[in-house]
Amino acid sequence: MQSRPDQAALAALAADVRRSVTFCFLDLADGPVRVTNAPYNFTFSGTGDEDLDGFTFTAVDPRMVAVGSVKAAEGGSDTLTLTLSGLAGVDDELMTQLGDRANFVGRDCRLWRGMLHPENLTQIGALWSYYTGYMSVPRVVGDRTSQTIQLSVESYLAFFGQASNRTYIDQSSFDPGDRSAEVAIAIANGASRRT
Repeated sequence: MQSRPDQAALAALAADVRRSVTFCFLDLADGPVRVTNAPYNFTFSGTGDEDLDGFTFTAVDPRMVAVGSVKAAEGGSDTLTLTLSGLAGVDDELMTQLGDRANFVGRDCRLWRGMLHPENLTQIGALWSYYTGYMSVPRVVGDRTSQTIQLSVESYLAFFGQASNRTYIDQSSFDPGDRSAEVAIAIANGASRRT
């Protein structure tokens, strides 16, 4: 898999009229999501990328989903925001998956870009990978009539480079029955249990 456009795609990018499309893979624990803003579904083979080959990327209305711009920064790229449709009754499955942190936190998000011929919409050149990161925080925006999900994605460097700001003192927020932090603080302060 290429990390930049090939010659045919570069020529299409330089043209006066161009049509770029994005392919998005979200590795959710309950089942991956593969979507594209291309005007039709794409099924890939022979790319050499295990996240593409043999899989179909479903065409979605670009008014309902959007991929923010990838901005390079020191220590990795800035946080990327994916905007997904989150309407009650329509997107219940996705809302349920994102309702459980274990389904998405720290799991892969990959983005590819490709070029389509502006008139007959056939693919020009090879697809290229332009972003890989980890899903981190979803936020629901709007109301029942126009609700969207804004999903933050961190680059690998940003995800590993920042301190989590968690300590063993926070253990009770993950396991309410765990009182080890309370006991450790009591021991450190010289408290002893009297029977």
